[in-house]
Amino acid sequence: MKLPIENVKVDDESRIRKDPGDIAPLENSIRKVGLLNPILVDENNQLVAGYRRLTACRKLGWREVEVTVVRFEGDLLKILEAEVDENLLRKDFTGEEIESIERRREEILRKLRGNIWQRFWRWLKKIFRPGSGKRGQDKEQDRDNGQQEESGQQAVTD
Repeated sequence: MKLPIENVKVDDESRIRKDPGDIAPLENSIRKVGLLNPILVDENNQLVAGYRRLTACRKLGWREVEVTVVRFEGDLLKILEAEVDENLLRKDFTGEEIESIERRREEILRKLRGNIWQRFWRWLKKIFRPGSGKRGQDKEQDRDNGQQEESGQQAVTD
């Protein structure tokens, strides 16, 4: 469910994490692939988990954010456990898994780039595409210059 981002309430006094740290990598990830895990709020739109995600979405200028609403009915212990569990009960990638990720990323990029002939073909298509490399204003100026040359006038540019 989506919720207007300004409706998500953050109680700074009860939060465990006060400093979101460096948000830039998370912000870039959300910009590229979207918000993968919704923010967790209670039935009163009080933030339970996802403070860094919420901060990143706010910095990106989002007006709405995907949320999961859990009814805690004021049970402060359950709310605390939810915040803690979301941050502790996960497993970081091992060094071997990180190496595997990098190998797969390189393989995908290699396939996307294509072989030398595919890259050459894309380059040829790009340079022989009608109007390639020219924007509207440049085309107008070329057209105007062409008319002036036909009439014997010199083109004057700023």
